[in-house]
Amino acid sequence: MSTLTTADDTANTAPVPHAAAVSVDSRSVTRSPVWIDRDLSWLAFNQRVLAQAQDERVPVLERAKFLAIVTANLDEFFMKRMAILREAPRETWLEVSRRLRETLDPCLGAQAACFIDRLVPELSRQGVHLRRWDELSPAQRLELDAYFDTQVSPALTPLVIHQGQPFPFFSNLSVSVAFLLHDPRSSEPVDARVKVPADLPQWVRVRAGVAADERVFVRLHDVIRENAGKLYPGVHLSAPTLFRLTRDAEVDVDDEAGQNVREAVREQVRQRRFEPAVRLEFAPGADPRLREMLRARFELGEEDVYDVPGELDGTSLFQIGSLDLPHLRDAPWTPVVPARLAGGASIFDLLQAGDLLVHHPYESFDDSVEQFIAAAAEDPQTVAIKMTVYRVGDDTPFVR
Repeated sequence: MSTLTTADDTANTAPVPHAAAVSVDSRSVTRSPVWIDRDLSWLAFNQRVLAQAQDERVPVLERAKFLAIVTANLDEFFMKRMAILREAPRETWLEVSRRLRETLDPCLGAQAACFIDRLVPELSRQGVHLRRWDELSPAQRLELDAYFDTQVSPALTPLVIHQGQPFPFFSNLSVSVAFLLHDPRSSEPVDARVKVPADLPQWVRVRAGVAADERVFVRLHDVIRENAGKLYPGVHLSAPTLFRLTRDAEVDVDDEAGQNVREAVREQVRQRRFEPAVRLEFAPGADPRLREMLRARFELGEEDVYDVPGELDGTSLFQIGSLDLPHLRDAPWTPVVPARLAGGASIFDLLQAGDLLVHHPYESFDDSVEQFIAAAAEDPQTVAIKMTVYRVGDDTPFVR
């Protein structure tokens, strides 16, 4: 058997306290104190990602990306694990939820503090200003109003939620703004909802009154909130409430699917859109009535609701982290070709002489793993290629 082993590395990782063990499976035996629960371990890893964002030695745009990764990791945790954990008996699940919140809540607080107290001021010192609506000039607000009319409004579908009608569909990881809609012809307010389009930039650049060497950005959902009255003419909107929904996304494909595995995966992905909700997040200032209405509609317990103290969707910071400002990010790194692979010899001949350990990202993935798989795919002696593929990207060479 030919063997090529790879390793990943996370540099400058800050240590985190040892996570207390907790059993999340009521069928399992009592765990020894030497074991760390897999879910708490996952969250502990995310604390180390957060430590990268808190590290002032890291360039500021890289820190923005690390904050975005913290949210992306938590999204995956909820999508992949929470539905499974909730299958436990109610008392066991509540205990598990309590233990997880003991880790999650401080992490969310630290993430918010890092963004508000560290990242935003440092970005501003570097000429990148992340502004709230109330920090804008009248000219800048007019510019954003026009942007809403021409670029945002056509992408919106304003909804009214009536008690006696089917509850509208909310997609996974969607960000929405809910309102109380007051019609002068009715004594009771009605619930309304506008989804924030995911295919538009979540940070809108403002140019009015901004110096050439400065950049000003405003959140897209702020633009929508301030202009939502245009979507509901003749009524009054109040209690704007920003929220985000997470659904279960675990895909379970039958190992016996055989040649139909492709269709089985396709069907699972199709059905995943309609899986139950597992988390409901609210930005600060959520209206209590709307908060409770949404919690009940999604059939979630109070333990499944999170009042996020900072950015509701931290993944939007990927946009900020990708700004074309090279002096605010790490210098590009060109992976080196492993010495044994540099001569152009057959990779199988090299592996026959001994196993090879490749250390990513320092050594080249393309010149090691990709070369290995490509050579195996073309070799007539290859019977099968079996691999665990994690997060297949659009540019992966392995699927083709």
